Amino acid sequence: MLCATIGVTMVDAMAKSLFHRDENLVLRGRSDASALGALYEKYYPGIYRFCVRRLYCRDAAEDVTSSVFLAVARKMPGFCGETEVEFRNWLYAIAANHANSYIRKNLRRRRLLEKEASNLVKNSEDNRESPDWPKVYAAIGKLAPDTQTIITLRYFERLSFEQIAEIVDKKPSSVRVIAHRGIKALRKYLKTVSRGDYDG
Repeated sequence: MLCATIGVTMVDAMAKSLFHRDENLVLRGRSDASALGALYEKYYPGIYRFCVRRLYCRDAAEDVTSSVFLAVARKMPGFCGETEVEFRNWLYAIAANHANSYIRKNLRRRRLLEKEASNLVKNSEDNRESPDWPKVYAAIGKLAPDTQTIITLRYFERLSFEQIAEIVDKKPSSVRVIAHRGIKALRKYLKTVSRGDYDG
């Protein structure tokens, strides 16, 4: 009986230890390269996807995603968050800043948009609905950078307004308003383009 009790206690302790270790992946990532690597493996696909949808160019998205995770590795020891939710919000905020910086610095963005949006559409999982993706991406490109970020996080990454508010450091009510105005502007632009009134 004593052996069985000790065995159960050890199993419980090991299970708690494993759960505790996984729960503190973010905390361990501040000083443990393997934990940081695990966070990289877990979040790279989502950040890369976000960058593709912001930049419309896979090569640019790869570069920006790499720069995002380099910045994370550099800043991680000073990161104050303790949960993966806090880490994810921080990560998306860095990604949004890097994407916006890339857009500001890249004078060829319009040509990238025209060239790469068509390629992106061919492989898009959303292509089943058959919208005119080059026009949609061009319309998004007309919005202010903050609005582009919010539209991308809301309608492509499917984050809640509360989650987006944490990422962009705004109130959820402000995020809702920006998203609503952004969608309204997109509809207006797309109607104008479909009528052939927009000269460009």
